[in-house]
Amino acid sequence: MNIFARSTILLVLFLYACSGVHSEVKKSWRNNINTLNIEDLTKKNYSLMDAGSRLQARLEESIKKTGFQLTFDEAKFHLKYKIVEYDEGSAIGRIASMGVSSSAQAKLKVKVALFDEEEMVGGWEVNSWLSGGLSEEKLFTKAAEEIASHLKGDF
Repeated sequence: MNIFARSTILLVLFLYACSGVHSEVKKSWRNNINTLNIEDLTKKNYSLMDAGSRLQARLEESIKKTGFQLTFDEAKFHLKYKIVEYDEGSAIGRIASMGVSSSAQAKLKVKVALFDEEEMVGGWEVNSWLSGGLSEEKLFTKAAEEIASHLKGDF
């Protein structure tokens, strides 16, 4: 490699490394008007714990599309959910029956409540099902999108 190429690479790396940001806080301010904390009540049930964490991951993605800001600190609103029923069904049965067999369906039933500090302001029961396909991820995605639409007021 010639000297020009080496010096260009070193210059680019040096300039890239010379960046940063600094802030000095004079007075702290928190806007918690639209903050939301998600609480999974399913984690107490060992058999549904995995389904609860899968739904929480999809909820975090879906809530980004609402006006709420997710936080793990103090929040004005608390979204609590509990998976009441989860049946992953049979992926092979869904494919073999081309989505016709109801015994092969994947099913998810979730109870959700939205609290404004300590007062409940909304409650929903969300039922999601999947008739075709191999993966149950769409089941959780659809349930999370339904919950997010309730949070936006699109019901």
